[in-house]
Amino acid sequence: MIANNFLKLLNINNSRTISYILIKKVMWLASGVPRRLMRAFAFPLAAVWYLFDHYHRKIAIDNVMKAYGDRLSRRECRKLVRANFFHLMTVALELPSLLRLRKDNVDSYVEISGEQHLRSALSRGRGVLFLTAHLGNWELMALAPGLKYDFSVYVMVRPLDYAPMDNVLTEIRSRTGNIVLDKDKSAGAVRELLKQNQIIGILMDQNSSWYEGVYVPFFGRVACTNKGPAMFALRYGATVVPAFNFRLKNGKYRITFCPPVDPIRTGNVSRDIVETTALFNRIIEAHIKMAPDNWLWIHRRWRIKDIPQSARKKIKGNMLSGLSL
Repeated sequence: MIANNFLKLLNINNSRTISYILIKKVMWLASGVPRRLMRAFAFPLAAVWYLFDHYHRKIAIDNVMKAYGDRLSRRECRKLVRANFFHLMTVALELPSLLRLRKDNVDSYVEISGEQHLRSALSRGRGVLFLTAHLGNWELMALAPGLKYDFSVYVMVRPLDYAPMDNVLTEIRSRTGNIVLDKDKSAGAVRELLKQNQIIGILMDQNSSWYEGVYVPFFGRVACTNKGPAMFALRYGATVVPAFNFRLKNGKYRITFCPPVDPIRTGNVSRDIVETTALFNRIIEAHIKMAPDNWLWIHRRWRIKDIPQSARKKIKGNMLSGLSL
């Protein structure tokens, strides 16, 4: 029995290794295709995706209706979703090109503004939290500024379920000096990193479980939101710098570092976490509205996950007045 289990494990590991090698080779070959041509492929592929992926199309339309239903007709919402599918397909097809990203060609990928805000935040010496979202090409945004200005970012991510692809993606994310952290296992390291005045990037626009988030508005609706950035800023004095990017008509992306944002401090720590998280949501929402087709509408952002009855009293205290589950 032990021998059989060992052989099964060996076969699984061999399969994963082969998959990893194949994915890596395909990605490298695809990286040689000009980005402009890859974007041309995105049009027909996105049309097919939109036509046949009923599951994600429904999620995206429902989300857009929740966010814009009072301002856009259903037809206009569908048009926005189609544009979003094209954008997301473009981002996916651009992923291999990140293997060719270098210091001497980074300006052909991005335009960056607000460097002074980042420098100002670093000068405070208390560590920097990038407040960002799945907007534009978030993978490119994590790599390009570090190449241009010679700094590294500790990027907090959720590992992919498919290990071979996760390994390849981790290599891409770290190839310019960034360090990838598992968001579920790295909270304890954050304090030390901030003490060392390091930069930590957190995408906080995805739905959180009840035990790791607070319930605050997002596009006027209750959304369980990651409270980590607010806690880090309040507890450790880290400087929060909103950082976002959008795709331009010429195919490049504009990355913007915004002025640092101070957390809300009233002396009531629990309330401050909720209010500060709500503030961060407002900042993210404002940037999504600048380029709504660039956001990840296919994610179930307003899904209220199963909540134990024993936790509901705690959650009521984590909600701003006027909100209800």
